[in-house]
Amino acid sequence: MNRSANKHSSDTKMEIIPQPGFADEVAIMYSPFKEYIERVSPLMLEHIWHLKGSGKSSVADELLKSGWICRLITLDKRVLDPDRQNEIPGWPEIREYLVKALDECKEEKEVPGMISRCMEVILPILKQRFENGYRFPERKFHSWWYTIHDDETHLALHLINAYQPESPFDHLPHFLDRMLKAVKHAVDRHPAIQVVSCGSWLNGLSKFQKLWPESFKKDQRIINQTGGLGPGAWGQYMTIDGGFNEGKAGQLRQTGKHPFALTEARCLVSEVIPHLQKLIAEKINSEK
Repeated sequence: MNRSANKHSSDTKMEIIPQPGFADEVAIMYSPFKEYIERVSPLMLEHIWHLKGSGKSSVADELLKSGWICRLITLDKRVLDPDRQNEIPGWPEIREYLVKALDECKEEKEVPGMISRCMEVILPILKQRFENGYRFPERKFHSWWYTIHDDETHLALHLINAYQPESPFDHLPHFLDRMLKAVKHAVDRHPAIQVVSCGSWLNGLSKFQKLWPESFKKDQRIINQTGGLGPGAWGQYMTIDGGFNEGKAGQLRQTGKHPFALTEARCLVSEVIPHLQKLIAEKINSEK
């Protein structure tokens, strides 16, 4: 095996220089989780190596398709833009090193060594952001936030577990209330909204599907079963308390697919609001 990548990792200290105005807020929220980051990063490298063995695309393409690792390294939203990622100071050199290390690794028995050499380069960058006892910060709507798309007709909901170390489903009335507030806030400011969507691995959970109208479950499409650009796919490898889910990681290694595919599900906003209002009323009455 060519050892040039190994030599480069020991001789050169690489770093990422943050630049104002390009912060990847989602990656920043995840970056302080020590156990998760230290273990999901090698998992992604191993997975990318297996995917490149299919020969359907280049290593560089596979690295970008599993772009969550790129986002965690750079914390820069330009990293997913092929035309702009070279603007990130330090990233072209790191990307070149990772691609070369992955490409030069030819056999399964060489994978642990390849991962070790890659982690020697990226871990010093990642560990600068670790925080002991870190928990997700509360957003405006606690666990929820939203983005607007398609000429302001499409509301996309996003979420984190701001209830750590507990589950949002242990706080369902509050969780539902903040979800409803997020939807109403968006509709008040963007009255042309017709559709509400959520792109997440959580769409595969029956208890999450129950938060939504029946049409949400029916109008669901698979976005990615193997890679993923963010926590919509790779978030399933985080435990409720912010650790690493080795059980799900084992499933990925065994099958080559995420235990829960990243999907996008949609329904009409006219269905979501009354559905949430009904669920909240039922929960309140059941607790009386």
